Amino acid sequence: MNRQVIKTTVRVSLTVAIAAVLGGCFVSKVDSQKPELPLPDALPAQAAETSPLPNPWWTLFNDARLNELMVEALGHNPDAQIAAARVMEARSFLRIANADRVPTVNLEGNATRSKQSEASLAQQGFGNIPGFPTHQTLYTVQGTVAYELDLWGKYQRASESARAQLLNSEYGREATKLSLTGEVARVYFSLIAAAEQLARGRDTLRSREESMDLEKLRFDSGESDEFTFKRAEADAAATRVSTRQLELQVVQLTNALGVLLGRSPKALVDEAVSVQGVSLPAPVQLPAALPSSVMAQRPDIGAAEAALNASAADIGVARAQLFPSISITGAFGSISPELDDLFTGPSKAWTATGGILQPLFQGGRLRANVSRAEAVREQRKAEYARTVQQAFREVLDTLQGQTLIAGVREANDQQVAALSRATELAELRYDQGDIAYLELLDVRRGLYQAQIDLVAAQRDALLNAVDLALAVGGGLGDQAEPLTARR
Repeated sequence: MNRQVIKTTVRVSLTVAIAAVLGGCFVSKVDSQKPELPLPDALPAQAAETSPLPNPWWTLFNDARLNELMVEALGHNPDAQIAAARVMEARSFLRIANADRVPTVNLEGNATRSKQSEASLAQQGFGNIPGFPTHQTLYTVQGTVAYELDLWGKYQRASESARAQLLNSEYGREATKLSLTGEVARVYFSLIAAAEQLARGRDTLRSREESMDLEKLRFDSGESDEFTFKRAEADAAATRVSTRQLELQVVQLTNALGVLLGRSPKALVDEAVSVQGVSLPAPVQLPAALPSSVMAQRPDIGAAEAALNASAADIGVARAQLFPSISITGAFGSISPELDDLFTGPSKAWTATGGILQPLFQGGRLRANVSRAEAVREQRKAEYARTVQQAFREVLDTLQGQTLIAGVREANDQQVAALSRATELAELRYDQGDIAYLELLDVRRGLYQAQIDLVAAQRDALLNAVDLALAVGGGLGDQAEPLTARR
């Protein structure tokens, strides 16, 4: 009969345990509720002669100097180092979360020396025994084991949250590196363009100063009036102002590029990046990416999705805290007054304890914690949707800008060609006395501005190509690091 009762008790206990585990999984399992955003069937079509995007993306410009700068920036830029350290921190948090799911084992050893008073011994009936020891040494070695049953999935969801946060930080690291490479390319191309504009400005300034000197001679000899001379002088001064502004821009862009490369303050001065003799590369046409590839390749979208999944797991953790926690602790070891007998059979001792803790009243803290976690999930849902919207806005802007900027550049080419010829004709007619100097001045000023605008259009086409490569999730090649949290 007793045996039958024992069997029934074991069977009931197992049933309750299994039901508790299954119920715990149900209680703490929370859907991330990722918003389903309708995607376009296709993106705006581009020219048929476009080439596929290489990996890494910046090699599409075929610029060896740019390739070197990218490697230097990814290896020394502080933002990239900070992002890498955040991944290490998140990986440590995952190990901490996983550690809560296994028992903890500790070992402690003690040696205690004590002396009992004669009065105490007398009270215990040992006072009249000759040679009874009043001093005693007690040696103790004890191991403890503690484990909390994860019946409600609290620690499992905490581990899932930590893994999702690790994935978020890994995506964040790749997004930081991708953004860094884009900024390096932008500043590099802007620096080359500013240097080319500065060279054009200096050439134009020399020409304006020669014209001013010539008009001064003509004015002094009575062949021209003061008004014409002053217009020539003002035009030379205006070109000088423009040249000084371009010089400042070159200095600022040089320093900005040095900082992006992670160079020290001393290196910013002693090893400033020089682009002398370097020209802007030819503009490139990038292909239109598929909407699905944009979603899969952009690290910022992956980071937003991982953050949403982490917030859902945090809700599971908060819900599981509403239910009782069951813990088991045990202690085992040896206690002996003699060191030689410490590990013998008679010295061994052990204890085992099981406990249950059910929260009853905490002022609404636990319920509020669930509400807070649910509110965070709503934030992450909105942030995910915003990230996807922003991604496709960037793709659409750059795809459409690719064609429009190409049209601007073509018009600038035509303008420079026309004004170059018009300047030649104006100078010829001015030498023959057919037009006034002011007419020649207007044509020259127009040519100078058109030349500056042409360089700016070439730069803008390259910057748009950079933005488009990043918008469609351009790769980092050998500089990319694996997403370990997805394994």
